[in-house]
Amino acid sequence: MGKNSKGHGPVERATASPELILASASPRRAELMRQAGYHFRVAKSTLHEPARRPESVPIRIWPVCLALRKAQSVARSRPSNSIVIGADTIVVHDDRVINKAATRHHAETILRSLSGTTHEVITGLVVLHGDQCQMESVVSTCRMKRLSERQLQNYLDSNLWRGKAGAYGIQDSPQDPFVTLMSGEHSNVMGLPLVTLQRLLRTELDNITSSVRLSNIDTYR
Repeated sequence: MGKNSKGHGPVERATASPELILASASPRRAELMRQAGYHFRVAKSTLHEPARRPESVPIRIWPVCLALRKAQSVARSRPSNSIVIGADTIVVHDDRVINKAATRHHAETILRSLSGTTHEVITGLVVLHGDQCQMESVVSTCRMKRLSERQLQNYLDSNLWRGKAGAYGIQDSPQDPFVTLMSGEHSNVMGLPLVTLQRLLRTELDNITSSVRLSNIDTYR
């Protein structure tokens, strides 16, 4: 609780500060938000992701569709004034969507295809607040150096490829990085574009009108 500037007594936090919810099971996204100083809850969506992208949906829109599904699924069971963040990340190479590897063999196939090439990492980001929704497709361009057989097998042995789009994490080999960011947000490659998220949240908070007006992102910091 806190007091308003006129001293009219306590103001309930629920009124002044809508709860911030991350609709994601990704520990990396939660860690990025914690490192950025956000106060939030995690609520995992129970929806199963579609195995394939419909041909009618453009590649850059597809992760936005997935992020929206997650956010809407979680929002249904949360208070109506909650702000729900949904995110989904894909890797695109040669106009082909590369999802998470299901097996070591699958990860090896993916990494061999990306080795020595440039690819895009695209995150669909959604900020949902009641019937208001902001959506954005955030693109980063990366280049993977040509992996030696030893580097490839060592990385596969580490199991760090598990649960990651493109079967790698840009943060996984700080001593010997094999993926270089060429353009875009670094945190986007890790699954959550923090610069874009801050902008969307700031816009949403500035749009909220109640007995207490929220004016900036520092509400959650």
